Amino acid sequence: MSHFIFWYLTVTILGLVTFPLAYQLLKHLPDRGYTIARVLGLLIWGYIFWLLGMTGILHNNTGGLLFAFGILLSVSVWATLKIGWDKLLSWLKAHLKVIITSEILFALAFAAWAFVRANNPDIMGTEKPMELAFINAILRSEIFPPHDPWLSGYSISYYYFGYVMVAMLAKLTATTGGVAFNLAVSLVFALAALDIYGLVYNLLTSNQREEQPSAFLAALLGPFFTLIVSNWEGFLHYIHSRGVFWKAGASGQMTSGFWKWLGVWDLVSPPTENEFGHWWWWRASRIIQDVDFTGYEKEVISEFPFFSYLLGDLHPHVLAMPFVFLCLALAFNLFRKQEGQGFRWLGLFQLRLSPLAFGVSALALGGMSFLNTWDFPIYVSVLAGAYALQNLLNADAEQINIKTMLGDFLSLGIALGITGIALYLPFYLGFASQAGGFIPNVIYVTRGAHLWIIFGPFFIPIFWYLFWLWKKHGNASRLRTGLSWSLGIIGALFSLMLLVLLIIAILPPLPGKGYLREIFLTSLAAPNFGDLILEGFVRRGMWMGAWFTLMLLIALVIGLLWKHKNHLLEETQKLAPSHAFVLLLTLWGALLVLGPEFIFLRDLFGYRINTIFKFYYQAWLLWSIVAAYGSVILIRKLRDIPVAIFIGVLLIVLGMALVYPVKGLWKKTNGFSPFEGRTLDGAAYFERTSPDDASAAQWLSQAPFGVIAEATGGSYTSSARMATYSGLPTVLGWDFHEIQWRGNGDQVTPRQNDLATLYCSRDWNTTQEIIQRYNIHYIVVGQLEYNTYQPGESNCTNGLREAKFDQNLVVVARFGQTVIYSTK
Repeated sequence: MSHFIFWYLTVTILGLVTFPLAYQLLKHLPDRGYTIARVLGLLIWGYIFWLLGMTGILHNNTGGLLFAFGILLSVSVWATLKIGWDKLLSWLKAHLKVIITSEILFALAFAAWAFVRANNPDIMGTEKPMELAFINAILRSEIFPPHDPWLSGYSISYYYFGYVMVAMLAKLTATTGGVAFNLAVSLVFALAALDIYGLVYNLLTSNQREEQPSAFLAALLGPFFTLIVSNWEGFLHYIHSRGVFWKAGASGQMTSGFWKWLGVWDLVSPPTENEFGHWWWWRASRIIQDVDFTGYEKEVISEFPFFSYLLGDLHPHVLAMPFVFLCLALAFNLFRKQEGQGFRWLGLFQLRLSPLAFGVSALALGGMSFLNTWDFPIYVSVLAGAYALQNLLNADAEQINIKTMLGDFLSLGIALGITGIALYLPFYLGFASQAGGFIPNVIYVTRGAHLWIIFGPFFIPIFWYLFWLWKKHGNASRLRTGLSWSLGIIGALFSLMLLVLLIIAILPPLPGKGYLREIFLTSLAAPNFGDLILEGFVRRGMWMGAWFTLMLLIALVIGLLWKHKNHLLEETQKLAPSHAFVLLLTLWGALLVLGPEFIFLRDLFGYRINTIFKFYYQAWLLWSIVAAYGSVILIRKLRDIPVAIFIGVLLIVLGMALVYPVKGLWKKTNGFSPFEGRTLDGAAYFERTSPDDASAAQWLSQAPFGVIAEATGGSYTSSARMATYSGLPTVLGWDFHEIQWRGNGDQVTPRQNDLATLYCSRDWNTTQEIIQRYNIHYIVVGQLEYNTYQPGESNCTNGLREAKFDQNLVVVARFGQTVIYSTK
């Protein structure tokens, strides 16, 4: 409980300190940046601490944290003096409703999810051990960059900024890694809720003609839609378990044309007695299946925020979430009004925004790359799109042309992209990736039914809202424009797919890898390009639901936004700024979902698993804002029977979407009655299940810094447990994860063999050579080592040889069956 209070107070004070800067920066938002001040402060504080740590000016300790905070405080004092205390206090007094609501929301969201985590705190399974390893490694690193806990001698090769921020809060409040893990999950949930609330509030109150005194309450729909509303799989799972649409066939077996047509894994089989078993909730994140040329199905990740928080992973896409909405707030502030003449960037582009707004935007966007690299180009394009659209909507008739709009988009996009990368250049210098260019998506097609299962809770209010706007502003000319652009975008993506396919087909063989075209065809189990392309056309013709949905969405949005001489409206008929910005978010979400239908990023998996995951997740964040805003607008503007119908339909839609969170929470928390009692310490599971190893890891966490030798194994195993819980580097942890992070396995196989030799060789000289090669300080011998290095296993012919360690090394700690030897 004390750690929760310390974290709450630390982040709240950070927000109060940063608010004057947010007030000065976000002067065109009704809340003046109050709701995103905490996240802005965490970003700037974290950046200062990390950058000065990377340059050797600061050490990774409490003194360094306070020094970095002092710099942030100095900037805040400057902003306060520039604004004036009286003006700042006057604004605060005039906006007490939104301030009080914001503070209550943040406190309740933080406390509520901390309670959820206390009922299900275990750091076990999925990516949690990796995330804990990073946090503990950063806590143990004296300088930056932090060492890789699973590959000794190397720094972390991953987007780890979020883990730096978590470690900063943990170090400042003297919180252990296990507790910090669960507090961080809860804090990110609360910060995201606060940011979303602020964004929707600003959208609802930005247009004076539509401002309503109830906006400070209506904006609560924002975090509800984004963080709580879930896809419809939970509802489908429930009616499936009740036997709906199943009937006994002539043979007595249960059959169902509906569930077979729907094609969601687990739901195609008849219901069982244990329909809602322990892992039933996992299925909701795997709605889509990619089917190769032979019909083999591959699961695709279609995760959404509530699933992420229910799972409890602290992965980069979760850590980055509050900062996504910081970027959207910056984009909306820019969209509301640009700053006169602005400034000239590097003598190349004249940008109509202040240097302060540009600098903070570049800092936030560059931080997105360091937090979750996939998000960087997405939100650079959102800010650039907002900039270009604002210029388009404010342009005179004779100034309207594609060239100008594209020029605005590229000028700000390039400037922000380059500056954002430059600000975080030390990160890129040590970063490697598995990404290897783009791959044409010829045959993997998302079915309309699956798309609606995932996004249906948003599609209903979004389309309703778009049709309402269309009734006010649409006409035949706009429809033709929208459809033309929609078809043009699809045609361009299709052409890009064919172009990349052609390049693959004609490329010469790659050194050591052969022809790329053969590798590509093999990955799809396709015999040749002709059959592959034909199959792609057939599948796209069979499953057009997703195409039609996205094409209609894009056509409606562009038709409403597009402006040329024949579409000019009277001032009273123009779209309100909030409507236009929301339409931009709708369009970007549609493009993110449409893109993977034609092309995806090449990685070690070889299909769309990660591209769908990363793009759909951001589409969820964007569309949830649109759905929340659109729902409030419709409830305000519709009258009598139409509003009653909309509210009735919306309640049904949301009721279906709430089955998953209700049943998922109950299952994951065991009805809020955990077997082992409530705790926020995620390491307690390790202490219960492996007490000897847990004690050894605790000893290592306090021991002098040094490299550990312990059993290595595959990903998602119990290997690397000492490094994970102590923060010290081990020779090799989860092998496939290291291959993913570094893009190759050059270090993996040699280290696997060396560890086997270390534990299994009878020859002490050979053992000593390996100790010196990796500068090993501690050698761990426990039950896991004996299980891993059994005779005939893991390149170990004769089994583990512990006697040589007893004869040549010193036992520095012994906990039951787990022994730690020191080589120093």
